[in-house]
Amino acid sequence: MTDPKAPLILYVDDDHANRVVFTHTFGKHFRIICVDSGDSALALMSAETVAVLVTDQRMPGMTGDELLARVKVLSPDTVRIVVTAYSDLDPILKAVNDGLVVRYIIKPWDRTELEQTLKWALEVYELGRTNSAIQLRLIQTERVLTLGQVAAAVIHDLRQPLSNIALNAERLVEHAGAAPALERLAAASSPQHLELPELRRLQQLATELPEIAAEMSEAAKFMGDVLKQLTQFQQKPLGTAADANVDPAALVRLALSMCRGDAVLSGCTIINDVPEELPRVKASTSQLLQILINILRNAQQAVEATHEAGTVVVQAIDQSDHVRFVIRDNGPGMSDEALARMGTPFFTTRAEGTGIGVSQVRRLVGSVGGALKIESTEGKGTTVTFTVPTASKLAAG
Repeated sequence: MTDPKAPLILYVDDDHANRVVFTHTFGKHFRIICVDSGDSALALMSAETVAVLVTDQRMPGMTGDELLARVKVLSPDTVRIVVTAYSDLDPILKAVNDGLVVRYIIKPWDRTELEQTLKWALEVYELGRTNSAIQLRLIQTERVLTLGQVAAAVIHDLRQPLSNIALNAERLVEHAGAAPALERLAAASSPQHLELPELRRLQQLATELPEIAAEMSEAAKFMGDVLKQLTQFQQKPLGTAADANVDPAALVRLALSMCRGDAVLSGCTIINDVPEELPRVKASTSQLLQILINILRNAQQAVEATHEAGTVVVQAIDQSDHVRFVIRDNGPGMSDEALARMGTPFFTTRAEGTGIGVSQVRRLVGSVGGALKIESTEGKGTTVTFTVPTASKLAAG
């Protein structure tokens, strides 16, 4: 028999069998009340103090996210946990980013893991009653760990489809060798065999196939490197690879090609003001591409937010011992307050943002021995500058 004065755990699930299992499994160790809807949960919480809320994500009427948002206002001290599936990745990220949840549980849950989670949540709740600052730091740390768990799940799920994409990209590169033959076929064909629109499509395919195939192959390799890096990062802090030595000008061109589609959709003009040749830098392909793509996409999204055609300019300057990259946009810029917080994990100026892009850039730039600087003026735009040491400098050192 549990102590009737013990802190209360509220479990919300529209499935009767799930509520029975939860009560049977944990009712001997914790004081638990189960309800079948968000409305019932809110009614109970208006009358009784709830230490920990555990809610299913997918429920008719009020979803788990909607309940969490309302509980955050109604009872901010309640430790909030969501039970969900890997397929609900977007709601998980949004719930974490909005501070709605401090832990998530994946279906089907493991008894031992969930029991430890409930104990942890009760400890955090009790701690918050005596020291809210420590509780806040614990919750912020937990949010970082939660995103790490999400990343691990994504890595696992992406490996197989990415492997198929990479194999097909390589086959496409091989087929691209037939592009000259396609051009000759298009030139030799007569309207009796092919209609004029078909001839034009064939000529367009012959012209664009090699470039498309090469970009797909490079993109697949980049994604593979990113997944490999994330796997290594979960095991130990990630440093610069010993054999990292890349051509930055080529990677700028690749990053711009990968962002080209988004630029067209957002009405953004990207200007490549990078020299054709630059000294090689001490970074891996995936590290430098992640940095460039994150910054470029942030700039594009900033320009898009103005609802006017905007411009992003990319520059790179050889400064002997390092290459300095400058990415400048004429978007809305940021206030001094927003600029001061930029790069803090989970802080974002966009409603749909996760708040991890800039912190990821800062980590990657630091990992290659560079420096990052962000300057912004409200109403005028933002300039991001970062440096990467040249390979010759580190080799000499």
